[in-house]
Amino acid sequence: MEIKPFYVMEILERAKELERKGRKIIHFEVGEPDLPVPRKVKEEAIKALNRMEMKYTESAGILPLREKIAEYYYETYNVGISPEQVIVTPGSSPALLAVLKVVGEKFSEIAYTDPGYPCYKNMINFLKIKGRRVVTSAKDGFEIPISEMESPAMIINSPANPTGGILSRETIEKLSEKCFLISDEIYHGLTYGEKATSVLEVTKECCVVGGFSKFFLMTGWRVGWVVVPKWMVKEVTAILQNIVISPPTVSQIAALKCFDSDVLEELKENVKIFEKRRNLMLEGVQELGFDVPVEPKGAFYVYADSSRFSDDSYSFVLDILGNTGVALTPGIDFGENGTNKYVRFSYCTDENKIIEGLERLYRYLR
Repeated sequence: MEIKPFYVMEILERAKELERKGRKIIHFEVGEPDLPVPRKVKEEAIKALNRMEMKYTESAGILPLREKIAEYYYETYNVGISPEQVIVTPGSSPALLAVLKVVGEKFSEIAYTDPGYPCYKNMINFLKIKGRRVVTSAKDGFEIPISEMESPAMIINSPANPTGGILSRETIEKLSEKCFLISDEIYHGLTYGEKATSVLEVTKECCVVGGFSKFFLMTGWRVGWVVVPKWMVKEVTAILQNIVISPPTVSQIAALKCFDSDVLEELKENVKIFEKRRNLMLEGVQELGFDVPVEPKGAFYVYADSSRFSDDSYSFVLDILGNTGVALTPGIDFGENGTNKYVRFSYCTDENKIIEGLERLYRYLR
């Protein structure tokens, strides 16, 4: 079984070890937003803990939350889905694992992009599904080469980790005509200058994975979801019944508040903060001498060509961490397609820390 390490977590662990020894570390490695969860969400959790015991819920999640998610798709994308099609999970990863299993058995092969989020390939390998690597290139803006697509199913990610790129509606339409799509839309809502298209706007015969960790800021609360066609509901739910039982009760109750109009407005204001950080990070990274082949339009990452400095991204980020106290993610986390010459910068930290981190890098690299 070929399950590779999640290198960003190894870097984080080393960074934490240095912090325990008294070093001040600037974290540009992890994709965990630093902004606080809205107050109403936390207050709802406290109220729930005080009024009831936290017992198991339905394996597919509490009905009020599934209804709210279905309403959210209608209000945000003008897409009508049934709450029955919404399955709530403890974070989005179990949702992804379950749909990969069902789709893999039905379609026999699933394609994924390189570079791309490492867990896709690792989950496919773990499930013993046949995977097909789709190489995307910097010179083409990491666009998916549709004409070369041969697989009957594919997992896509828009806005994308690590590039921050957004797939056009036209690209999604063409892909949906060629294969069954699993769309990881965890970064939806975190876009700058253009809105990301949900695959559900193009076809109902797809799986869409979402969650409360990124735009909604609830990383440690572990609440995600997946929207599936009706023919998949029973199979996906059965898998989740066996591997996770049910999502966290208190987290589901608290997540209901995310859809209150004032909370949504607060979260949308946060996007302006991330956009300012993106602009600051993008400009600073380029001034340092890194090439950024694609301007990130979503998520909170800058994927930069580091070949001017090194052709071994893992050794490079370890060297940077040890000598500057700035933690980066090595490109090799995201595949084998020239990724040894790339690093990823995350701007999930405040502007002052971004400036300090860039200054440390400037002093070391220039």
